Amino acid sequence: MITCGIDIGKGRHAVALLDESGREIGQAKFYDNTRKGAEKLLERLRGLSDLASVHIGMESTGNYWRAFHDYFEKTGCKIDVINPIVTSASMAGDIRGRKTDKRDAVVIAEVVFRGNYVAKPAEKGPERGLKVLTRQRGFLVEECTAVKLHLLDSLSETFPEFESLFEDTFSVLPLALLEKYPSAHALAHAHLPAVMKIVKVHTRGKDVEAEARKLIAAAKDSICIDSAVHVELGECIRLSVKTVYDLQLRIEQVDKLIEACEPPKVAQLIMKIKGSGRLLPKVIAAEFGDLDRFVKNPKTGAGRDMHKRLLAYAGSEPRRRESGKWRGRDFISKRGPGQLRTALYLIGNNIRQWDPNFKEVYDRKVAAGKHHNVAVIYVFAKLLEIISALYKSGRTYTVETPMPEVINNRECPS
Repeated sequence: MITCGIDIGKGRHAVALLDESGREIGQAKFYDNTRKGAEKLLERLRGLSDLASVHIGMESTGNYWRAFHDYFEKTGCKIDVINPIVTSASMAGDIRGRKTDKRDAVVIAEVVFRGNYVAKPAEKGPERGLKVLTRQRGFLVEECTAVKLHLLDSLSETFPEFESLFEDTFSVLPLALLEKYPSAHALAHAHLPAVMKIVKVHTRGKDVEAEARKLIAAAKDSICIDSAVHVELGECIRLSVKTVYDLQLRIEQVDKLIEACEPPKVAQLIMKIKGSGRLLPKVIAAEFGDLDRFVKNPKTGAGRDMHKRLLAYAGSEPRRRESGKWRGRDFISKRGPGQLRTALYLIGNNIRQWDPNFKEVYDRKVAAGKHHNVAVIYVFAKLLEIISALYKSGRTYTVETPMPEVINNRECPS
């Protein structure tokens, strides 16, 4: 058996090899992240052993590992993807503090040789496709949020009162106004009929003239009506508005692609809960992947506490720190996919407003003095507990007949 440890990089990977006794074969070498580089490593492995006797391990570093993983998966080698936290713990054992790519490749090979880890499961085609789409949507939403924050920052110099005029600064009317009149100076000097036309097109049931007059009056009374840079900032705001429009369009396009995907089993279970929607369950399902890997404890084989493993995977389990009589505050660990935690938070906040079982959990925690965000964490922790029970039992959630043994458990999984 040949053990191969690969330290993943963007343009090239460091590779170290161990023999059946755990001794290093030669020195670690670099191989380009190209077909030629992969073929060169494959040729070296063939010269040492039958490919069926080669065990490859690599860290899940960004998406840089996927090219080599997909290539060697087709060759018949056994290949494992390892959580970087596992290998980092082994690297920290070097008392001299050495940290190089080649040294990291040796450590990864040693971790694979010892086998004291849980490998990342292989993603099937549909699951991987759904995850790619949901990650793309998350990226676009983050970009859109960043642009909105930048736009608000610019508004604070040209028309700081603008936000107070609307419930939602980024609804259709405010964006249409900013595209045409991106500063207090521009809106204050606008013609009333032109402003009325924008208000009429983008609102319903309002007194158009009164609304237009209110907006112009607010602009004339703005502290920044005579801003020295209103022209330059106005152009920046116009560009930001157009960028928001473009990103919103891209998000809608990705939403349609996600909607066309068949919902995985866990998404179907979550969709039965009122308020969950159709998008967030798919995001959660894509991030968790195959729930079968969470059913049993990978170390003991015990089938209990599946919900705790789901909570830990999401990085939402309590991180406790104490020493002697001192005890620090508990925080969630945040060691897991950020997009998964966001989706769980959003769905938890939604279902607690619509489903009485989850509302009871939320209200109880708020009554106990918990902050809103903490109470929502308890809600989605309870959601994971219920989903775990439903997944293992094959049952379907209903408000009238939920999992009573789960709902009656008043403690959040820890």
